[in-house]
Amino acid sequence: MEEVHVRGSQAGNFESRASVDDAPREITDAASLVEPLLGVHVRRLGADDGFATLSIRGSSSNQVAFYLAGVPLPAGGDPTIDLSTLPLWPGSQAHVHRTFAPGSLGPGSLGGTLVLDPPSATGPERTDIWMAGGSFGTLRMRLGDVSDLGHGVRIASGISAARSDGDFSFYNVDHNAPFNEPQTYIPRLNNDFAQASGLVSLVVPLGMGESKSGTMRATAMVQDREQGLPGTIRIPTPFARLRTDRELGTVEVTMPALRGVIGAQLWGVREGTDFRDVPNALQDPTLQRTTITSAGGAVSWKARLGNVAIASKLDARGERYEPGDYVGPTPPTGATRSALGAGADAEWKPTRGLALAASGRVDGWYDASDDATIASSFTARPNAHVGVEGTFDVLSLAAHGGYTSRPANFVERFGAPGGFIPTPTLLPESAWTVDAGAHVRKRFGKLYVDAEVDGFAQAAQDLITFDYVGARGLLKATNVGQATLEGVEAELVLRLFGAELRASYTGLHTENDSDAGCKTSCPPLPGRPAHDVVVDLSYQLGPLRLRYGVDALAGIVLDTAGSITVPARVLQSMGLRLDVPHAPGVRVSVDIRNLFDVRTASYFQSFENATVPYPIGDAYYYPLPGRSFLISLAWQPRLLTH
Repeated sequence: MEEVHVRGSQAGNFESRASVDDAPREITDAASLVEPLLGVHVRRLGADDGFATLSIRGSSSNQVAFYLAGVPLPAGGDPTIDLSTLPLWPGSQAHVHRTFAPGSLGPGSLGGTLVLDPPSATGPERTDIWMAGGSFGTLRMRLGDVSDLGHGVRIASGISAARSDGDFSFYNVDHNAPFNEPQTYIPRLNNDFAQASGLVSLVVPLGMGESKSGTMRATAMVQDREQGLPGTIRIPTPFARLRTDRELGTVEVTMPALRGVIGAQLWGVREGTDFRDVPNALQDPTLQRTTITSAGGAVSWKARLGNVAIASKLDARGERYEPGDYVGPTPPTGATRSALGAGADAEWKPTRGLALAASGRVDGWYDASDDATIASSFTARPNAHVGVEGTFDVLSLAAHGGYTSRPANFVERFGAPGGFIPTPTLLPESAWTVDAGAHVRKRFGKLYVDAEVDGFAQAAQDLITFDYVGARGLLKATNVGQATLEGVEAELVLRLFGAELRASYTGLHTENDSDAGCKTSCPPLPGRPAHDVVVDLSYQLGPLRLRYGVDALAGIVLDTAGSITVPARVLQSMGLRLDVPHAPGVRVSVDIRNLFDVRTASYFQSFENATVPYPIGDAYYYPLPGRSFLISLAWQPRLLTH
C-alpha cells in the first residue's frame, strides 16, 4: 500500500508526535510514550510509573508547559509535573512543541510544551482492550471505546489502571544488608504504586434543523494514585506514602462566524496530595495535605483570509494553593494566582512551497501569599517568535527565532510534598532562542527514507533550576544568572521490505555562565544529557514483528558546579508482536527491557580518588531497575466480530 503522510507546516515551530496505537515499543506510561521522541529526555528516579520528569532541548522539567485534554495543568501553564501521574487510554496521543509553541494554545513556556490528547469522540468507531502483566508484580489495563449514538452525537470513554510491587533489586553500595549480613544486591523498599483513571468525552452537534454547523464538546476525567516514596539508597524512607488525585472537566462550544470559527471554553482542575510518614530524627514533615484548584475560560477565533491562516485566543484563570492538615516544624502557607493572557498566530503562504509564520502572546500573573512576610507581586511577560519554511520537492527547510519567558510557579516558589523546598524570592526567567533544520522524505524504489536534522541555540537569563541541598538531597529552586544551551537533533526512519529502522539523537552543550570567573570553561547545567540516543530496529514477517532497541545516555552532571558526573550507560531491549492468525484484532506482545541486566556503572569518587561501582540511574542515589519483561494482550472486539 502507498503510504500517506499528513504533516502540518513547520513554519510555526518544530513538533514531535507519538501515539499509543502505533508506537514501536509497548507503552506503559506517559513517560514511555514521549521518551523516544526527538529533542526529548525523560529523567526517571525509578522504574516505570515512578517519578519521572520531562526535559525538552535541555530545559528543566519546570520549564515545560503541560496540557491534558486541552486544559493547562496547575500551577499556571508551567508546573513541575510528574509524568507518572498523567493517564493514558487507547487512542491517546502526545504532541511535543520543541521550544516554541503556538501563542493561541495558552500560557507560554521557556522550554517547550507537552500536549496529551485523550481518544477523540469524533474519530472512527472502535473498542480497544489492552491488558498486561510483568516483572515486579506489574499488572496493567487500558480500555477504550468510541461510539456513534445517532443524530451526530458521539461519545468516547476510557478506563486505565495499573499497579506494581516495585521491589526490584539494586547494587548495595555498603555491601552490608540488615543484621550485618554481607549481600551484593538488596531490594528497593516502599516502591509500590497503584492507580486508576476514567474518562468520558461527549460531542453534540448544535444548530437548528439541517444547519447543525456548531459543536459542543464536554470532557470529564478523574484519577487516583497511591504510591510509596522510597527515598534515596543512602537515606531510605520505608514508611513515606503519597496519595494524589486529579479531577478535570471542560466544556467547549464552537460555531462558524466572522469568516471562520469562534469558540468558547470553560474548564476546571483540582489536584490533591496527601503525604504521610513516621516521625524521624531529622524533623521532616510527617503529614502534609495540599490542594491546588484551578479554573478558567477562553474565547478563540480561527479563520483563513485568502492565503493567511489566523488563530487567536483570550484566556483567564485563577488558581489556589491550599495547605490542609500538617504535622512538621514549618507549615506551608496558602497562595493564590490570577492570570490573564492573549495570544495570536498567523501563517502566510505567498507562493507555493513558501510559508511565513508569526506568533505572539502576553501573559500577566498576580501572586498573593497568605504569609504576610511574602510580598504580593504582579508580573507580565511576552512570548513571541517568527518562522519560515521553504519546501522544494522532497526537501523542506525551516527556521525560527524568538523570545520566551515565564515567572516562577507554585512548586518553585512555595514548595511541594515529597522533597521540594520553597524559594519565594525567585525571579522570572527568560531566553532568546533560534533554531533551523532540514527535512527529507523520499522513496527510492522499495527503500523509504524520512530524515530530519535541526540545530538550536538559546541564551537564558535568570534561569530557574533545581539543586540538591542538605543531607537528604532535597530539591530547591534557584536562579542561574545566565546560561547558554546549544544542540543538534537528528532523526532517521528507513523502511525496506519488512525491515524498519528508527533512530533519534539529541546532542546538547550547556554552560552555566552565572559565575563571572569561569569565562572560557563554564560548568554545564545539571540534569541534562550531552548525548541521548534511541534506536529501534524491527522486522515484520507476516503476522510476526521482531524488534531490537538501544537507549544510550552520556554527559549528565548533578550539581551547578559540574563536579558530580553520572556515568554513561547503554541499555538494550527487544520485543515481539504477533497478530494472531484467524483472530482479527487480537495481538500478543512480549517486551524485555534492559536485556543484559545492566545494574551498575563505574562512578569516580573524588574523595576516594578511585572508581567504584554504583547503581545505574539518572541521579546518584535513585537506581533504575535491571532486566524486566512485560507480556500484553490487545483486543479490538469490533474487528473480530466484523
